[in-house]
Order: sequence, then structure tokens, then C-alpha cells
Amino acid sequence: MNLNIGKNIKEMRNKRGLSQEKLAEYLKVSPQSISKWERCDGYPDILFLIPLADFFGVSLDTLMGRDAQNREMQIKDVIARLEHYRHIGDHTAKNALAREAYREYPYDFRIISWYIVALMDTADPNGVKQEVEELCQYILQECTEDYLRYDAMTSLASLYGDCGDYDKAEALVSRLPELNDCRHAMRCQIYPSGDERDFHAMADFVDRGSELLLWFLCQIAVYRNGLTVRERIDVLKGACDVGNAIFPDGDFCVCHSVMADIYISLYRYYSEEGNYEAALNALEQCFAHEKALDDLVNDEVVHTSPALRGHAFDMRTTWDGSQCNGVYWVFERLSEPRFTFAHYAEDAAYQALLEAYRPYAVEDKTDGKNEP
Repeated sequence: MNLNIGKNIKEMRNKRGLSQEKLAEYLKVSPQSISKWERCDGYPDILFLIPLADFFGVSLDTLMGRDAQNREMQIKDVIARLEHYRHIGDHTAKNALAREAYREYPYDFRIISWYIVALMDTADPNGVKQEVEELCQYILQECTEDYLRYDAMTSLASLYGDCGDYDKAEALVSRLPELNDCRHAMRCQIYPSGDERDFHAMADFVDRGSELLLWFLCQIAVYRNGLTVRERIDVLKGACDVGNAIFPDGDFCVCHSVMADIYISLYRYYSEEGNYEAALNALEQCFAHEKALDDLVNDEVVHTSPALRGHAFDMRTTWDGSQCNGVYWVFERLSEPRFTFAHYAEDAAYQALLEAYRPYAVEDKTDGKNEP
């Protein structure tokens, strides 16, 4: 057990404005003994523990640091549960626990960060803007942990973007590291070329970077103004080619999700173009990728594709899903107007495809998984 008696004695003595000599006089020991305890070169004899606790007006647990240890264990348990809820997509439970934890630990920066996430899950970002701003600024001013400071900056930038304060969002984003300076990229530059650790660092960057690259290509194809339907299809097909070139063995890991987005968009634009055979092929690929993702969300995947062969990717470190599973998500999307086409109402192949995947659709994948 890591006892903090010496550190606690020093802090409590300083708060009382006492010298080591004064405390030594009260305990009838030498000042050198007090100095030794506070340097953690030794512990007070057990006979001194109760007099010390009485003198400072604290419990023995507080004097020995056990209160702080118990508190840290409790916070780590809460964070583990929050990560579990996020992993399985139970955002209702996650947000409720974050709010409860913030009431109990309002000054712990880790809990504040989770509470900010809960606040920002609200439908009205303007309604929580002031509180999120205050909490993020508190972290930026007081917290020394870099990752929590970056979380605060990204949360605040996202909030300003949602509220239309684009100048403020840009100002915060400009404070974040460049792509070449992020931790995943820098890890690729610290080991010698050919070192196995260098390979795994680069493979990890490719895994995570591919998801972003494919996602942004998909977003450009869908939302860029001025593109024709054929141009949108060409951009999406190019994104598919990129994904399949990186993962020719089909070991897409987290990229299954964005590949599903690409294919359902291809289904939409092929349908608008009237190429229904290509549209159904794209929809089948969308279903296949979502089912593959559903089957992997709790696994560590070892790549077999040549570029990444042997690198393991832990799906539990990134998956931040919804309450339904991926196959159910596809059915939900197909009910949206932009994915609804009269042609398929009487199309036997379309109906057969839906029936083939309907058994895999799960509306609430969190059922029975609420505890880590």
C-alpha cells in the first residue's frame, strides 16, 4: 500500500502555519524525526499516529492517505463504467452516471470532462453553452494533464461550431497540434526504421487515419455543392478503392463503419441514376460491413492484409456506437426520404436482401449489458 503519511503531515503542518520544531515539541520528538517523516524516509511509530490525527483534527484514514486512495479507486471504477456504457452505445446510462459522478466529485478533472460530454449530448447546444464554457475554461486554467486540456479544447470548439460561433471554434482548433505532431504520428518517428515498434506505430496510424480519410471523402461526395450524381458516385467509388487497397483481406476493423456509410451513399446515388442493379450491390455491401462491425465490437483484430499483417487493433478502444447495432442502423436509414425509392416497393431482389439481414438487426444491443 502506498502510504502518504509524510506528505499529509507536511501539508497539514503548513496549513496550520507550524514549523517542524513546533510539531516536534508537541509530539516530544526531535525536529529531525519530523523532517524524516515528511521526506518519506520513514514512518512515525504507531504510538504517534493517534496524537498526530488528534492534533490536526482528522481521522486516521485521512492522516494515512487512505481516504484519497479510496476516492481514487471509486473514481476509476466510475470511469470504467462510463467507458463501458460508451462502448456498448448506452448513452442514456453514460450521461446519467456522468451527472451523478459530477455531483459527487465536482473538482475531479476527469469526471468534469465526462460531464461535459453529457451536457453536450443535449439537443440544444445553446442551452448548455455557458456551463460548458465555464467548465472547459476551468480545465484549461487549472488542469495540468495535456489530454484533458485537449479534450476541453475540442469540446469547446465543437460547441462553438454547433452554436455557429465559427471564429471562436477556429481560434481553439488553431491551438491543437498539427496532424504531423499528433501522438499517433509522432509515435511513428521515435523508433528506428525497421524496428517492430515502428511498424506497429505506423500500422496504428494507418488504422485510425484511414477511418478519417474515408469518412471525409464520403462527406465531400455527399455534401459538396455543385457535384453531379455521376461525380458523387465516382468520388465514392474512389473511396472504396482506397479502402479495399489498404485492407484487401477485408480486415477493415473500425473502417467497416465508414465503408458502410460509403456504400449506402452509393446505393442512394445509383438509385437516383436508375442503375438499380449497382444500387442493390452497394446496399448488400453496406449490410455486410455493418454486420462485420457488429461481430467485431468486442474483439481485438489481428490484421492479415499485407501492409498491416500482424498488427492487432482493439475495437474496444474506439467503438462509440448507438444503442442499436449496425444492421438495425441500415434499416433505419432506408426509412429516411433520401434513401426511399418507389422502384423497390415491388422489387423482389431488394425485399430478399432485406429479409436476409433482418434477423441480424438488434434495436437495443445494450439489453443485459449495462454492467461492465
